[in-house]
Amino acid sequence: MKLLPSLPGPTRYQIIPTAIIGIFVISMLAYAQTSPTIRNNVYVDNVHVGGMTRNEAYEAVQSHLASREEPNLTLVIENKPYPITPRDIDLAYNTTQAVEGAWRVARSGNPLRSLFELASLTVTTHPILLRQAYSDEKLHGEIATIAELVDEPLKDLRLHIDGSEISILSDTKKGYMLDQRVAFQTIAETIERNQTITPSVDRQELLPDATMESAERAKEQAERIIAGSVELRNDKNIFTVSPGQIGAWIQTVPEGQSLNVAFDEPAVGAYVTTIAAKLDAEPRAPRIQVDASGKVSDFVTPRTGKRLDQEKTIRDILSVLTKRRDDAADTNESAISLTVAIQVPEVTDGSAAELGIIELIGTATTPLTGSPQNRRYNIANGAKFLTGILIPPNEEFSTLKSLGTIDNSTGYLPELVIKGDRTIPEFGGGLCQVSTTLFRATLNAGLPITARQNHSYRVSYYEKDAAGNTIGPGLDATIYNPAPDFRFKNDTGHTVLIEGYVEGDLITFNFYGTRDGRSSAIDGPHLLSSSPAGEPIYAETDTLEPGVTKQIERAHAGGSATATYTVTYPDGSENKQVFESYYRPWPARYLVGADPSKATTTESMSNQ
Repeated sequence: MKLLPSLPGPTRYQIIPTAIIGIFVISMLAYAQTSPTIRNNVYVDNVHVGGMTRNEAYEAVQSHLASREEPNLTLVIENKPYPITPRDIDLAYNTTQAVEGAWRVARSGNPLRSLFELASLTVTTHPILLRQAYSDEKLHGEIATIAELVDEPLKDLRLHIDGSEISILSDTKKGYMLDQRVAFQTIAETIERNQTITPSVDRQELLPDATMESAERAKEQAERIIAGSVELRNDKNIFTVSPGQIGAWIQTVPEGQSLNVAFDEPAVGAYVTTIAAKLDAEPRAPRIQVDASGKVSDFVTPRTGKRLDQEKTIRDILSVLTKRRDDAADTNESAISLTVAIQVPEVTDGSAAELGIIELIGTATTPLTGSPQNRRYNIANGAKFLTGILIPPNEEFSTLKSLGTIDNSTGYLPELVIKGDRTIPEFGGGLCQVSTTLFRATLNAGLPITARQNHSYRVSYYEKDAAGNTIGPGLDATIYNPAPDFRFKNDTGHTVLIEGYVEGDLITFNFYGTRDGRSSAIDGPHLLSSSPAGEPIYAETDTLEPGVTKQIERAHAGGSATATYTVTYPDGSENKQVFESYYRPWPARYLVGADPSKATTTESMSNQ
């Protein structure tokens, strides 16, 4: 058997150089992975960062950038420059990203690649591009500002609306518009190249193209739109949008050969905002502090919040106007119901929650117009004494008892009151307006009336509603200590709080508590009969000069009236109360200065 000759093995002189090279390579790789500094010959924007830690490199690059003045970025439009200040778009170099890129040189996950990069750094430099970042939103804003300077609006056929007059304007003119998307892309590419001046951008040319036929059609549409007003309504308010206001919202938009009628939605929204300012109210939770006597000494009234749905209101307005534009049959559509969301306040006050005083359950307002100063003062004083009174569940409220002593010691002034068949000044004159307003607030709250008496004669103050409209006699309630009194019962199952105040020519009483779902209604008042005041009465007096006449009583017609008060409870049951009122004819009365030389009697004077 013949054996193959054996190959000669590596000699000692071959192994040693190879080992040295291997050790060098391994050492270089180990150094590449463990060195705390950036490799030599690495540059960031001409700053040599080799041999630096990342923090040192960051500071060096930032110092370099701070030492130089950055030029403005320039958007060139048809060879005209429009500068953009770097800070206005948050234009800044991304130093952190660049330093991180410098650190990664010769630190690749591939050992051979890292070795190659490390070796190449011994003979050449490695530049790192310092890229810039900016705010897209702010750059769009700057471009929009420039567009306002360079755009020339197209003047196509269009409508001119002046009140109810609509005309077609035919002075057409071509326009120019900057394509803002193209401008943005051009600037972005310029920044990417680390340049500051863009290539020149051309504006778009806009040519008038609408036909007179489409303009005439648009005119007819606009005439239908402004043919009538639009009413926005909720339970208590009506807002009328006049044809002139509607006309201000009309826009004409040319699209090719068509002239289209559109609406200025932001302007409609601005108008709706003014309505919301009048209707909206923040919810307010009640807060109560009761003193040692059991009366409320500090009270923050609860208030139900209201919020107009502005978006829906805008849509509803635009819907009505669009129907007018598109269909002549809908020209007369004019009423819009406002959508107002109710926001119930969250009761966090323990006392209010415990007592059940969480919302308004009844209110009434009556006018004081024409009242003398003392009468106004007494009414305000009476409202002050009643404010803060708590009526426990199933308790009867007495107006006279709650008012207490009525004289000068409690702040009342002399004013006219009805006493018997005369009207004379006494302390507290005018408090019948307090009891009358309480009476109407009780009716509004749906509470049962336990005692009520009308006045002896008709009083004009009590024949008007809160707005000053005449409602006639029959909803007044007189009081005079010790009787008659005005009384009612709290049958809500929760405590009721009374609040009263005078503001301008109005007195208001509010009842706060917890609603139980009942509702109330008043049928009337209805005047059943009327009788004349009668002949005036004259009485002689020695307090006047002879022959001088002074009126001391005004004439009031008599009559009768009725009002039916119905309360409907959650279970469907009803309680009716009928208030019948009888008013005496009240003749005018005069004092006449007596003549001592004549023996004229009062009787003979009254018969004249």
